[in-house]
Amino acid sequence: MADSNEMKKVVVAGGTGSVGRNIVDAIVATGKYAVIVFSRQQPSNPVPKGVTLIIVDYNDHYQLHQTLKNVHTVISCIGDLDESCRDAQIALLHACLKAGVKRFAPSEWAGSSERNISIELYTKVKKPVVDAVKCSGIEYTLFLNGLFMDYFASPQQSNPYLEPMPFGVDMNKCTARFVGTGDEPFNVTLLEDVGKFVAAALDLEHWELHSGIVGSRTSWNEVIRLGEKVREQKFEVERLTVDEILATRNQESANSMEAFYADAMIHFAQGEMEYEATLNEHFPAMQVTKIDEFIEKWWKNKQKQVL
Repeated sequence: MADSNEMKKVVVAGGTGSVGRNIVDAIVATGKYAVIVFSRQQPSNPVPKGVTLIIVDYNDHYQLHQTLKNVHTVISCIGDLDESCRDAQIALLHACLKAGVKRFAPSEWAGSSERNISIELYTKVKKPVVDAVKCSGIEYTLFLNGLFMDYFASPQQSNPYLEPMPFGVDMNKCTARFVGTGDEPFNVTLLEDVGKFVAAALDLEHWELHSGIVGSRTSWNEVIRLGEKVREQKFEVERLTVDEILATRNQESANSMEAFYADAMIHFAQGEMEYEATLNEHFPAMQVTKIDEFIEKWWKNKQKQVL
C-alpha cells in the first residue's frame, strides 16, 4: 500500500449508511485511496480502520469547503426521502466547487433521475441536484445500479448494512404485487457488487456521464419464475394498472414510503429502471452475482418454509 500522503483523497458523504458503507468498504479494500466519510451524526458502528470520519453540518459552508481542500473525488450517498437530501447535496456541491474538488457523483443509486417521470422523490429531490451538477462544470457521473438484488432475500439479510425489505416479489410469502404485465425489463444488482464497481470507477481517467452497473437484466415475471422453481410452489400474483396503484397511493404524504413504493412501481412499469451496463463494459473481468444464483443461494432447501 502506498503512503496515505500520496493517495488521492475520496470523500463518501453519507458513508455510514447502507449504500455508502458498502462503497467505503470496497474503496478501502483496494488500498489505493485515502477515504474520508462525511456524516451528520456519530454513527452507531465505527468506520473501517484507516478511514477518517468527519461530522459535518451541510448548512456550514465554511466548514464544508475547508474539509474538502485537497480532496479529489466526492461520492454522495446522502439518502433522505425529503428535501433535506436535495439541500445537503447542493450545499456539498457548492463547497466542492469552492475547494477545487475534481469529481462529484450525486446520490442516484437506482435508475436515472433524468428519465424519471413517475417518482415524486426523484422529481423534487434528486433531479434538481443532477441539474445543478450539470450546470456547475465539475466532472461528474451518475451511478446507476437498478434495484438492489438483496431485497429478494428478505426477510433474510444478505448485506450487513441493508435492512431486508420485500419489493415487488416476496420470496418468503410466495407473493408478488406490481404494476404492468410483468414482462417490462429492469436491472438488478447486488449491493456489494455496486461498491466494487464504484471503487473500480475511481481508477478511470475520465468519467462518463452515466456509470451503469448491472448484475442481471430481468423482469417481475422472470423473478417469479425463478422463485417458483426454487420454492417449488406457485406464487400468488397481483398485477395492477397504473390507475389502480395510484388509487392506493397516500396523496397526503407525498414523501412517505407508501407513496414512494407506488411511484416506484409505475417507474418500473414504464421502463425507467433500464440503462446500459457501461461500467460492466469497462471492467469485463469483474464478476457480478446473477439473479438466478442469488435466489438459489438464499432460498434453496427452504421450499415450504415461511421465515
